Amino acid sequence: MSKKPKSVENAAEMPAEVPAEVTEFAQKSVDQAQAAFDKVSDLAHSNVQYLDAAAGAFKARAADIQLKAMEIAQINMNSALTFVRKAFAVKDPTEFVALNQEFARDQFATFSRQASELSELSVLLAQETVKPVQQSMLKSFGDLGKAGAA
Repeated sequence: MSKKPKSVENAAEMPAEVPAEVTEFAQKSVDQAQAAFDKVSDLAHSNVQYLDAAAGAFKARAADIQLKAMEIAQINMNSALTFVRKAFAVKDPTEFVALNQEFARDQFATFSRQASELSELSVLLAQETVKPVQQSMLKSFGDLGKAGAA
């Protein structure tokens, strides 16, 4: 007393052969989906490469900034220690004031130079880190525009 489900009964009534138009449409749809997936996959792979290049540029320039900061700290510490040694050798207050003014003037000039060097390195860090990302975006949008036009 088992009844066949309606879907099985309806299946028996369906034509045995799928019309050629339906098969052709399905094949085109699969081909288009495959082509779209391939483009997105290629885009994703190239973006990973660009991001890796950006990370490498950032790492290299960040290391340059760290080394420069350590160099600056060493220079400033040596300058301060030299000033203290000279200050202990001073015999009268006017000589100390002159020494202090000279130290302040030299330190300001050194600070200006050091700030400029760090600024240059920071600009290079930003430029070199952003360059691969810019290239990636231009390529991605260019590829998407071409795909949309096709």
